Amino acid sequence: MRIYTLLFLIFFTFVGCGYKPSSYYAKNEISGKVYITSSIDIENSQNSIVIKDTMNEMIINQFNATLTNDKNLANTLVIVELSGVSHSALSTDNDGYTSSYRTTVTIKVSYKKNLPKEIYKVLSVSNYYDYTVDADSLITDQKKLEATRFASTNALSDLFSKIAVNSFQKIEK
Repeated sequence: MRIYTLLFLIFFTFVGCGYKPSSYYAKNEISGKVYITSSIDIENSQNSIVIKDTMNEMIINQFNATLTNDKNLANTLVIVELSGVSHSALSTDNDGYTSSYRTTVTIKVSYKKNLPKEIYKVLSVSNYYDYTVDADSLITDQKKLEATRFASTNALSDLFSKIAVNSFQKIEK
């Protein structure tokens, strides 16, 4: 009986104070049918495509929204831009060869509801992915591409919470 009373009090406290999880606010910002466009950076064309694919997966899986190819039918418009990708050496072995690397990705995301007087809200997310290479091998483009994919997934996973926080801020017009 005490457990039921305790559960009732906890439930009543959250309902009574109007508590809503941050995912509620993030999903209100990007919802319904979503149209995603990305600008392709000529120097990082493969990485730009990886970023758009990762964003597509995130919209479907985390926001529970659907993608559309028609901008006019969309409820939300999203622009994804790859701001930068860097690969840096982290450590070397006894012979002086690099044994681990860090790939850092910065992504700019702009989004808005598809309404006439709505303005774009702009966020930037950045994250990294560390990886190692064998002592007798060289870093390949495939390893760099995989590291970029992981780093972009890490960066875009931060986007969900940033959108929730951004939804609380008033935009001055």
